[in-house]
Amino acid sequence: MLLAAFSAPTVSRKPFWETFADPGGHLFGKRIHDPFLGGGSTVVEAARLGAMASGTDIDPLACLIARHELSPPDVETLSKYGKRLADYLCSRLETLYHSPKSEWTPLHWFWIYIVACPSCKAKAPLYRSLVIARDMRKTGAVVRDSAQTVFCPDCFDVHHLASPTAKRFTCCGHHDIRESTFSNLKFHCPSCEKHADHSQLKTLKAEPRLLAVEETHATKRRRIRAAHRGDRARVRSAQAFVDTNRADLLLPEGTFTKPRRDPRPLSYGAESHLDLFYTRQLATFGLAFSWIRDCRANDHVKEALMLATSHALAFNNRLCGYATDYGRLSALFSVRSYSLPALSAELNPLHPTAGRGTLLRILRKRLTETRTVVRRAAWGMKAQQVYTQEFQFADTLRSEIRCASALSPNVSPDPIDFSFFDPPYFDYIAYSELSEFYRAWLDLGDIEGTPLLPDTSDPVASFATALAAAIAALRSKLKPCAPFAFTFHSGSNNAWRAIAEALASAGECITAMWPVLADPHMGHHGAAGACEWDLVIVCRPDGLCRPGRSPSISRWRRAVQPLTIRKTDLEAFKVALGALRGLFGTIPTARNTSASRRRHEG
Repeated sequence: MLLAAFSAPTVSRKPFWETFADPGGHLFGKRIHDPFLGGGSTVVEAARLGAMASGTDIDPLACLIARHELSPPDVETLSKYGKRLADYLCSRLETLYHSPKSEWTPLHWFWIYIVACPSCKAKAPLYRSLVIARDMRKTGAVVRDSAQTVFCPDCFDVHHLASPTAKRFTCCGHHDIRESTFSNLKFHCPSCEKHADHSQLKTLKAEPRLLAVEETHATKRRRIRAAHRGDRARVRSAQAFVDTNRADLLLPEGTFTKPRRDPRPLSYGAESHLDLFYTRQLATFGLAFSWIRDCRANDHVKEALMLATSHALAFNNRLCGYATDYGRLSALFSVRSYSLPALSAELNPLHPTAGRGTLLRILRKRLTETRTVVRRAAWGMKAQQVYTQEFQFADTLRSEIRCASALSPNVSPDPIDFSFFDPPYFDYIAYSELSEFYRAWLDLGDIEGTPLLPDTSDPVASFATALAAAIAALRSKLKPCAPFAFTFHSGSNNAWRAIAEALASAGECITAMWPVLADPHMGHHGAAGACEWDLVIVCRPDGLCRPGRSPSISRWRRAVQPLTIRKTDLEAFKVALGALRGLFGTIPTARNTSASRRRHEG
């Protein structure tokens, strides 16, 4: 997109892809801006191509991450302090996780909640099924000695079933492994048979019960066993450690922001940020952030250490579940929300070799990778296929990142040549409420402005008005006649109506539009009914354009072959083109450009 924006209209494919496969500073002297910075893709790629990249975001976390992507600290220095941090944590906390003399090392601890029924006050365990793990011989899954591992809901003992199709087992009576007390987002009280949801149960305030432990061995397969007294003793030791060393632990203070668009995790019973963590996790991360604060590294290195450590938080909290058939921990926000699993998995963050999201692994990976070497997929014109290569870029890239609203009048000190961005979703994903989980630990404070989200009273008009204002602010900084482009996808007619109203209100004309495959079969994105294709929309001032025809979906389908477009996306394309009808235009020929500009200026 960035290279195409500055290519001549007549450029052929061969020189374009040759330029794409060359890491040179092809955009040197250009200024590219992203008013909705987010993950920083636009500014990072623009800077790597030699442009002066600028970006704004109201979320200080997004800005901090982007700054470190563009200008990382020295790798050797960072690695040195990362190793010191890891060694320090192991020396202080290892005994809270396992006995160094044991041949087995705990990897996951499984917890369930003992909730009180709001109706009859009787207490009962909350669980979706009695299965902890299964070996279904799936690709990439953990290979186990037993086909199924289940637990007894009465005595909480663990049983190993040899058959993958077994449905029943005996312990304190006969049990069907599919039985549950929690289904369809409701708890079903075994005593009075009344129903209650998490908001009524306040589940995170309920008693957590340590159920089982998954362990690794140097030469044997993983095993899952019932939790014993030694495991519970270590949990109590962790509480004593936190109580004794509370003044030395750097823990988040305060409560979650209110009011919220999404009532979670408050509806689960969580009030403070600390409520989302087990005691051992508070001990580990409180000690880690305290060590980083007090170490002798410079501020840039400290920030990088804090970012790497905070990344591990998503894998080390009470809202982490467990992929039963794969044997992997499910990280927080894998579905872009605060989701509370019935079976909670506590990871051993200090496990030396295994585990998804262990602090030691993240410190090794994040702090030793070379950010200046980037693997790219390019298109080979001769072979007519994709090939990969590695590009070497400068250590520090030219950029200006500001924590500010897209409406800020000072987004860039110089005129902007091109802007490419991804505006917020229309469907109420409040990312600022998700990032609060990290900002509390990093002490980044609140967001700098109001998120661009639809108002529930009039979602279309409110979203359109806010986006139009952001586009108008962007247009005021763009060079005359300069285009901007953005990506968007939705199957909602209201979402596309809001986009259409925003562009019309801002006086913009769509001069190009086409689909690009964005989320092919990736988890929840690839689920039935989800959009896999984004639409790229290129805009110019409507006073410089003549009316044009809308694109053809049939031509899009032919153009992307052999890729296919699912019915869900085809319907979304129809909705988009219907809402945007009347906004398409063409750029006048060179002969008519001067006259068009005079009419626009007049």
